[in-house]
Amino acid sequence: MKTDDLIDSLTADLPATPVPTVEVQALRWLALGAVATALIFALFLGFRPALPNALSHPVTAAKTLLPLALAIPALICCLRQAHPGAAPSRARYALWLPPALAAALAVGAYIVTRPGLRFDLFIGSSIDICGRAIVALSVPMLAGLLIALRRGAPVHPTRCGALAGLAAGAFAATIYSLFCTEDSPLFYAVWYSLAIGAVAGLGALLGRMQLRW
Repeated sequence: MKTDDLIDSLTADLPATPVPTVEVQALRWLALGAVATALIFALFLGFRPALPNALSHPVTAAKTLLPLALAIPALICCLRQAHPGAAPSRARYALWLPPALAAALAVGAYIVTRPGLRFDLFIGSSIDICGRAIVALSVPMLAGLLIALRRGAPVHPTRCGALAGLAAGAFAATIYSLFCTEDSPLFYAVWYSLAIGAVAGLGALLGRMQLRW
């Protein structure tokens, strides 16, 4: 009997071990990263006072909902990028809606706010921690996504990493918004966007280094 035939006969009756897909692994690692993010949030930030009442106001609720609406399609597009030859996800079109709505809210707030208050609302009182906090909260989730994406085969590692960073940054901004008391779009539409963009840039850099074949 040939060696190959012997190996085939010995392994024929062994049950196949299912290998989790990249999507399953990504969700697992993202969940693990989210647990670490939640712990950081609980230890250093915490929920703002009267959170339910604050979220009852649409403009304030948008501060939480818009990053979440960005994170989900970014994650979908990121996972699609992990498969070589896969057609681009239609979710890519949804990536433009949250930034457009945030910009519209910022323009609306600028119009209705008295000129003397515009700059104060733009700067706010927590600008020194906003960006750093969102980046810090995103790190565990970005790390988890990159670990999972290494199981895939991204044709465009920089783009895939950027989308992973976009998803992680947007999820982090969603979580941070539950602490933030800056409710004017003049603040959150700008500074949240910059922080999320910074995480996307970090993801692009790490993706270029870590996700290459």
